[in-house]
Amino acid sequence: MNAKLALRPFMTVAFAIGMSVTVAHADDLVVSATSQTSDDYALAVAWSNQLAKTSDENRLTVVDNGSVNGLRQLAAGRLDIAVIGAPHYLDAVNKRGNFSKDPDRLTDAYANLKSLFAISTSAGQYVVRDDSGIESFADLKGHSLAIGRPGGNAGRVSSAFLEAYDLTPGKDVDTQYIDYTDAFNQMSNGRLDGTFVWGGLPQAAIDNASRTMKLRFISPNEDDMAAFRDHITAGEHYRLKNISHDEIETAYQGRVESGDETHFWSFPYMFVVIGDMDDDTAYDLTKALWENLDAIKRTSAALNLLRLDEAATGLTADLHPGAARYFREIGLID
Repeated sequence: MNAKLALRPFMTVAFAIGMSVTVAHADDLVVSATSQTSDDYALAVAWSNQLAKTSDENRLTVVDNGSVNGLRQLAAGRLDIAVIGAPHYLDAVNKRGNFSKDPDRLTDAYANLKSLFAISTSAGQYVVRDDSGIESFADLKGHSLAIGRPGGNAGRVSSAFLEAYDLTPGKDVDTQYIDYTDAFNQMSNGRLDGTFVWGGLPQAAIDNASRTMKLRFISPNEDDMAAFRDHITAGEHYRLKNISHDEIETAYQGRVESGDETHFWSFPYMFVVIGDMDDDTAYDLTKALWENLDAIKRTSAALNLLRLDEAATGLTADLHPGAARYFREIGLID
């Protein structure tokens, strides 16, 4: 299958940043990010802009489908690049979790995907209204929590964390499948106590919401990770990132409360492609991003934690030969 797919009739808008809109052309490569507020979307837009400056052959069109649906679209040949978490990719190839009911043709296609690189700028975070009385993850009993969009992996992970605390989702905690944009609206009206959010530090949706209501971070603890891993597939790939009170204080200018240390959950997030993407295209795409890392990081504060030394680590999909060629050239891998 050629990496440059024919124009997809259902994808006419490439991306919106500010007031600019780019329309897809037949030779564009379509990259699917998680959502328009996610770090991987901001990265994809910056990547697209850099590629336009450095490549005469390739262009990127950015859309958002969510990670699970994005991988399915890639496997079905409707995309060229998709974003997927390292543990979720293992679920896909092993027909587990959110992918357990996928048809065999998709499962077979997942096994042939390759990774260009990984990032770990984003993480799963939980914020509650400061007036809710919730000060820790264990305090969620009897309260309401938005755990992500229907069908997404965030709900599965959030449910596993609740179960690690002996809290039954839907019973002990009123878990609701709501995207965090809508969840913040409901929190501001007092109809919801808290929400899961995916992103970096600062995270745009949290920053915006903190200007209209006082928020507080809550988080699971390292001591509960073993129990969490018992409740979810590929749990060994999840880890907690330690975020200090000072980092949160600086990021949100005192508008979001936290304890001495807050934990966000994370895992390597991979940009994957069809296995038969030609080597030169994969090389060109990879080089355009990492050779211009400083410029890309300047486009969004959410990309401040983007690190080259993490680009080829934690991958659960084999590295594409074209991407591997670039990383060998710069000495990142042997």
